[in-house]
Amino acid sequence: MRHRTGRPLAAAGLAALVLMAASTANAVSPTSEWRGWLSDRAGGLRDGAERAIILGGALLYQNRHTVAGLTLGCLAGGAVGATGAVAAGAATGGAALPATGPAVALGCALGAAAGGAMGRPLDQPMD
Repeated sequence: MRHRTGRPLAAAGLAALVLMAASTANAVSPTSEWRGWLSDRAGGLRDGAERAIILGGALLYQNRHTVAGLTLGCLAGGAVGATGAVAAGAATGGAALPATGPAVALGCALGAAAGGAMGRPLDQPMD
């Protein structure tokens, strides 16, 4: 039965591809008016992206110790959470292994909070 329906389906798929290719080949290219509008729009987007990158870099530079504390705290806390969950899993014969994901997430959150709290005073020394 399968060979009787396979050939008509393949032929219909090939016909659909041919029709789509023919309609794409006959598509009209944008006029110079549209090209000008698109290039203006692209220039505006590029300028906005450059502005966002500069402002984001300045914001990151002002808070670099907090960001570093958050990142390193999350990594350290996640490692501690994973180690504890895997040790509990080994002790219980694998019954506690499903708790590894939540333990890593909790360790990451607590480590990030502690690391951010330690890095924040370095970014704001006059407060």
